[in-house]
Amino acid sequence: MKKIITILVSLFLCITHAYALVEPTSDFYINDYANILSEETEQYIQENSVSLANATTAQIVVVTVPSLNGVSLEEYATQLFRYFGIGDKEKNNGLLILIALEERKSRIEVGYGLEGILPDGKTGRIQDEYMIPYFKNDNFNDGILNGYKALFKEVATEYNYDSSQVNPVAYEEDEDDFLTFIALLLIFKIFYTIIVFGIDLDTLKSKLIQFAILETMTSGITFGSYQYAGEAGFMLLVVGTLFNLLAVLVHLDTGGSSGGYYSSRGSSFGSSFGGGGYHGGGGSSGGGGSSRSF
Repeated sequence: MKKIITILVSLFLCITHAYALVEPTSDFYINDYANILSEETEQYIQENSVSLANATTAQIVVVTVPSLNGVSLEEYATQLFRYFGIGDKEKNNGLLILIALEERKSRIEVGYGLEGILPDGKTGRIQDEYMIPYFKNDNFNDGILNGYKALFKEVATEYNYDSSQVNPVAYEEDEDDFLTFIALLLIFKIFYTIIVFGIDLDTLKSKLIQFAILETMTSGITFGSYQYAGEAGFMLLVVGTLFNLLAVLVHLDTGGSSGGYYSSRGSSFGSSFGGGGYHGGGGSSGGGGSSRSF
């Protein structure tokens, strides 16, 4: 019997060490091990999570870690969720917001009982709209706070809990940055337009066709990329413009009298903790949720 107990204890210790799971703080709902949150944000999350849990038993927990130490984000989140015991044991109504700083990844892990209102697609959209744009600018505090508010509102609505004071705001690009981008876009367009019409093509019609093609390509690609990639969109604009210039300069004659067009080819642990403070209600997760890189 002693041998069996020894084996089980050893196995438990090995698993715990392998995952290097962080311990819940005495506050339980806020665990900022990566040290990326302000005191105001921590207090806001703690107070609202406590109030929500007292009224509904649903628990929203935030954990930030410096590194996953080689463990996959999904596996780490699932094991951490179970280890903390987030949510009520019977209702499984817990939520985990996990940020891994070194890997630049985030995940929203959802308990069984909340998967109906927070399917994978919705948690992914919440990250895309309310969190990731901030994370890309290394503004982790506002991204986490905004994502927390969005999740809080969903859970509060499900339980008819007052969430009128919680208003998450979708990320918006700075207007001045956008206007600067438009100005640079116009300058580049004027520049390559001069080049296009300066080339001795056979007819004005062929020049207009080439210009229309290049204009459409550049506009579509750059405006789309700016919306989703920020500064990377501007770089794509430059590359796209250089490509347009190159395409004009190496214009290929297809043999027609008018010059033609160019072409190219181109693990579940206990949920009771020492030291006082708040703790989980024994909830579990089956891996539902979504992950993002930033």
